[in-house]
Amino acid sequence: MKRLGKTPDSVLARRIGRTIKEVVAMRESRRIRLRPPPRRWTAREIRLLGRFNDRETARRLHRTPEVVRRQRKALHIPPLRPLPKGKTWTRTENRLLGTMADEKLARHLGRTFVAVQARRILHKIPKFDPKLHLWTAKDDALLGKLTDAQLGKRLGISWLAVAHRRRRVGVPVKFAHRRPWTAEEEALLGTASDTEIAARFGRHIATVCIRRQQFGIPNFYWQRRSGRQRNLRKKMKTRPGVPG
Repeated sequence: MKRLGKTPDSVLARRIGRTIKEVVAMRESRRIRLRPPPRRWTAREIRLLGRFNDRETARRLHRTPEVVRRQRKALHIPPLRPLPKGKTWTRTENRLLGTMADEKLARHLGRTFVAVQARRILHKIPKFDPKLHLWTAKDDALLGKLTDAQLGKRLGISWLAVAHRRRRVGVPVKFAHRRPWTAEEEALLGTASDTEIAARFGRHIATVCIRRQQFGIPNFYWQRRSGRQRNLRKKMKTRPGVPG
């Protein structure tokens, strides 16, 4: 009964002419565990054979290196020839780091995935993300000449991404980035909530709030709603430097 535990109980019972219950009782009395059938290889798994070394392929497929090696040899797939130990990275190879996925670059350079990943991390190069915008010298030349919102719209990215890039390369914010306040706009500060004023001027609510506080103008809209300090507007008009 050498096949106990190695062959499914139903198959073994059919071979030796016994019932399944008898085979199960015999196996359990000898404390033999039934081994699960080997996991079948899928077409996707077979395509990975030979692209990486057997240990890396086993890690990706959650199999043992020995199982991967046997399957690769059974399909007559040659192993991945590793690069000579100690081979230095060229400038061309270093420039390719982060421009594509580490797996794709490993196949392109004939290196292992772990080697490419370690090299990229060593040079502090972020992981490739197709959603990220790859800045060029032409794009950097536009920083500071257009507002962050205008440049972001032209490049198809958010203004926050443009502002982050501008700060990273050391381009200062120019006054042209901010639309100058007019006397008519400043006269309306505090006459309504900051949200309404921001929507009316097409400005950010934080910009309206900061401008109002610079002039020392309280939010009269909420003062009137709360019924307190109804004459603040008249007092503020008498202060010098405050628009009437």
